[in-house]
Amino acid sequence: MLFWVCVGMILLPMVVYPAFMFVLGLLFHRGNGHSYNEYPFVTVMVAARNEEKCIRERIQNLLSQDYPKQSFEILVASDISTDRTDEIIKSFADRGVRYFRFDKRMGKSALMVKLSGFAKGEILVFTDANTQFSPNTVRELVEPFADPRVGCVDGSKQNSLDSVTCESIYWRYERMLKALGSRIGAVLGATGAVFAVRKDLYRPVNPARADDFETAVFARIQGYSCLYNPKAVAAEPTPENSIQYHRLVRIVSWMIGSAFSLFGKAVKAGKYGLAFQLAVHKILRWNMGVFAFIASAAGLLMAVYDSPANILFISVTVFNMIALAGGVAGNRIPSFLRLPYFFWLMCIASLSGVIKAVTSQAVSVWDHSAR
Repeated sequence: MLFWVCVGMILLPMVVYPAFMFVLGLLFHRGNGHSYNEYPFVTVMVAARNEEKCIRERIQNLLSQDYPKQSFEILVASDISTDRTDEIIKSFADRGVRYFRFDKRMGKSALMVKLSGFAKGEILVFTDANTQFSPNTVRELVEPFADPRVGCVDGSKQNSLDSVTCESIYWRYERMLKALGSRIGAVLGATGAVFAVRKDLYRPVNPARADDFETAVFARIQGYSCLYNPKAVAAEPTPENSIQYHRLVRIVSWMIGSAFSLFGKAVKAGKYGLAFQLAVHKILRWNMGVFAFIASAAGLLMAVYDSPANILFISVTVFNMIALAGGVAGNRIPSFLRLPYFFWLMCIASLSGVIKAVTSQAVSVWDHSAR
């Protein structure tokens, strides 16, 4: 019984939730026949910390966007960079790029809040210093806002590696869920590398925690839809699994507190569907490692209380042996055989992030990893 309860708690966010969203999309698909006659003024915001290797290319990429130049501005903040980042940003002053540097190091989230206070645009576009947009990405992010019901639009972050990694599998899964949620205007969270929000909806409860996830969900709490536009494409370097693991630990440790806070706000605002999404797709999924460990232990104990021939014992043993082999062999085995390894990698990383959050070790300021 313990085994099947834990398996059910794993399948709920991984399988049942997507199926449920698919059915809702069929029953309550929202249309969008709105379009702009004249595009609104847009502010693109970038936070950079020691990004001399890519910040020039990033700014040039933004300047080349297919969007009306008279309705477009770029704000770039240096988070106390110690390399040539500031110098490079300043070199674009004659092209209208606005440079900012504040008195102390803040981290990306707090910097974005600061920049929003200087923004002239009615739409804020958030992105990273090491990201590259397709030429029409800003236009595609802005287009859905022609519908006054839309408060936030998420774009599509693409994998930059030829090999299959834990993160590439994760983003394929996330993009699928975002597409399902977008059919009913219920995308949960946004992608920090490429998303946009109405400026008057950007009201961080805590400036230090105003991340992409919280910003998108809070727009929905205020009664607006959050959509996903796969045509708004951003490419970002994807690190190997070891770096991805530490990044996922950091993200979960940072966001789990926001998830609980937003859950309470959603319930208080009567947004019970949103509260359900937060509970299942975020809070439960991030704690999936607990159920995975218990299910493994329960399955293995079947050999003690029943027999080594018990099908559950055999299934758990084979699954975990494949996971171990996937971690050792790496790309030398087919990607589908590495799925058990990716599953355990995400479970352990999420659980580590939750532990860090509970023990007040969540990381809000960090340096980029080698890429």
